[in-house]
Amino acid sequence: MSLADVLRRRRMTRRFAGAVSVDWIVEQCDVARRAPSAGYAQGTHFLILGGERLARFWETSGAGEWFAQRQPGVLDASAVVLVLADRTAYEARYSQADKAGHGLEQASGWSVPYWLTDAAMAAQNLLLLVEEARLGALYFGLFVEPRRTLASLGVPDHVDCVGAVAIGERHADDRPSGSGARLARRPLVEVTHLGSWGRGSNS
Repeated sequence: MSLADVLRRRRMTRRFAGAVSVDWIVEQCDVARRAPSAGYAQGTHFLILGGERLARFWETSGAGEWFAQRQPGVLDASAVVLVLADRTAYEARYSQADKAGHGLEQASGWSVPYWLTDAAMAAQNLLLLVEEARLGALYFGLFVEPRRTLASLGVPDHVDCVGAVAIGERHADDRPSGSGARLARRPLVEVTHLGSWGRGSNS
């Protein structure tokens, strides 16, 4: 199976059934972290929640109540992986001699916060690895007091969550759903620009 095949097949799972081992998830996180890393700062972390920790996460984050009302099958996921970004790793790396002088020693100097970008790419890697294994994954955000949720898990204030990935076996009855099942993909010519904005790929 080619990477292109996995990309085309990848979709969000909203109904899980069956368990996936924590050891397997750890192995996938090891591969997923091979995403680009600005300055090789390596500020991406994975917090894997299962069992009682996962039950508490559902309750503390408010995500459990939300999914229970709208997509209860999500709560049958084996684990949730919080993909975390440590900005201080980037500040420290860009304070070193070979990187200093670009004004990136402080987070405020970055026009794009690459600690978030790099962590998001690692999250995408994890989604693709799960899809490659023909398992299910759902990427979602922490929207209700995310700092409180992270604090309850011991995550320091300087570490942010770019998203959560629920992982488990995909239920046999799970079907494509959400906005992607209702809305058409935009034509390539509308999103591909050649040379300047507005010059589509068919221009």
